[in-house]
Amino acid sequence: MEDLDFIKDARFMSFLSPPSTEPALGFVDHVTSHIRLIEQRQRARSKKNEASFVNGVGLVLGDLLQGFEDEEKGNRLSYHPKSPVHFKGEVIGADTFNHIIEMLVKLGFIRELKGKNIRDFMFNKNAPQTYSAGYATRYFPLPTLIQLATDYGLVIGQFQEAFPTQLPTKVVEVKASKKPNELQTRKMKVKSTSVSKKSEELVLALNDYLDKAKLEGGYFKEFRRVFNEGDRKEFDYNLGGRLYCAGDKGYQNEKSEIRSQMTIGGEHVVEVDINASYLTILHGLKGQKMPNRDDVYDIGLPRKVVKEWFTMTFGVQKFHKSWLKGQKQKLKEVCPEFEDKMTMKYVEKIILQHFPIMQDWPEAGVRWSKLMFIESEIIIGTMLELMETYNAPSFP
Repeated sequence: MEDLDFIKDARFMSFLSPPSTEPALGFVDHVTSHIRLIEQRQRARSKKNEASFVNGVGLVLGDLLQGFEDEEKGNRLSYHPKSPVHFKGEVIGADTFNHIIEMLVKLGFIRELKGKNIRDFMFNKNAPQTYSAGYATRYFPLPTLIQLATDYGLVIGQFQEAFPTQLPTKVVEVKASKKPNELQTRKMKVKSTSVSKKSEELVLALNDYLDKAKLEGGYFKEFRRVFNEGDRKEFDYNLGGRLYCAGDKGYQNEKSEIRSQMTIGGEHVVEVDINASYLTILHGLKGQKMPNRDDVYDIGLPRKVVKEWFTMTFGVQKFHKSWLKGQKQKLKEVCPEFEDKMTMKYVEKIILQHFPIMQDWPEAGVRWSKLMFIESEIIIGTMLELMETYNAPSFP
């Protein structure tokens, strides 16, 4: 039986963890030499390509070892889409990455778990090394690689110190619109404009300030700001724009119970929740007041059902005809009040009666990315005011 949770929980390879100690450099050099021995090249690499190749081996190994000893979950799969469109702006090119992976597999250092259309997924010799469609190929370091690392003096449990996550060189990223069945949205080249430069300056100012704040109980390295739908005509760094922690082990990925125990400068955090953010912004854009209810979602349906409908609807420029696959069962599990009669259309009819502002949603011309941008501007503006006026660090 497939362990889908294990597959989904794979660690994205961000190529931000180079070897930084003598044992790590020796280990990487040894693996690089092994790769050269089995390569079948007609001619030597150019000086530039050789430097890129050596750097790539170190970054790939750093990501694999980071996933292997994840502090909380441990022994996680790692992944990065193979297509060239997913390497725009990366320090490693698609050809270099795919070649390194191919060589590591041939050397018996990693196991490659390919995506798409195969049912079984187990760590044993007889199981097909592939799994369900919808997830990129995963990689997992084998005991041979871990043993080689320890032979060079690396200590299990301290791989992250030997391959520390670095600050990204660019704090502004742009992604294209997500295509149907696309595993991950494509990165686009960041075109330098006065708007992009201003956004970069703001993020750098926040990073410089928050780097000095003592966040304990949660990991923080640096923020990057990710804009979405950069291929739309109206894009001018005004779609998406949320702040994300560098790497994948930042405090943002922690559960709420863990976040609530964090401290900043020795003081316990207070977590502020913004209620019905997109819905509030939409009312503001249309110059209408929010419904006057203590709980805006209290309309005679289970709250979780109402919120799920809004989440799905705001994600696309249309009304869904039915719940997504598996969503109905999930609602039954987390919401005892859910009834079979609560189809998507049934819920839609009731919601539109209580939220008339949503009746023209498919033709409204207000996309999720626009709502996200306005929300991100509010959050970043608040962070800057807390920083400049009250000397108070905040972590969204």
